Amino acid sequence: MLKKIFPFNLFKKAKSFDEDTIEMLVDDFEFECDDIVYNAYDKILEKCNYGDDLEKLNEHERVLFVTQILEGEVNNGGFSQFFFNSSGDFSNELVDAFTKIGALKTAEICKGALTLFPDNVPTDRSERQDLLEELDCDNALEKYDEAFFEYEDNLHELNTAYITKYREFFE
Repeated sequence: MLKKIFPFNLFKKAKSFDEDTIEMLVDDFEFECDDIVYNAYDKILEKCNYGDDLEKLNEHERVLFVTQILEGEVNNGGFSQFFFNSSGDFSNELVDAFTKIGALKTAEICKGALTLFPDNVPTDRSERQDLLEELDCDNALEKYDEAFFEYEDNLHELNTAYITKYREFFE
């Protein structure tokens, strides 16, 4: 667990720390990761007028936008909420976005959820909502919700690494 969330240089030092110090460092590191992601996401939201002007985003900002919007919606109401809301407009970008940040398990979960739609997920919200009712897929989506909630990929760490790698595109 410790090696998973600590950068390598801190992990080597942390082996000699007591449990309280390790817990404090983990909390600080996780907060720093969250802070980087949330700050970048806030800037992106402002830049694109909270999703109304997505053409203002570059490729890397859009990747973060898609991963964050999916995570927020699924944590709030599952994949069914994601697909039902305007966020579902980005359904066909999920697998690519999560693959780009290195969240391969999450990309597979998304790929599975997308298979419930016969073709590509409609980008038109009304059409998508009608199809969701027709397919009655809430129960089928639950297994993807549960798989997502396991957080096999550390999305904050992966998003932080992605932002750091492409920092010039997030300024």
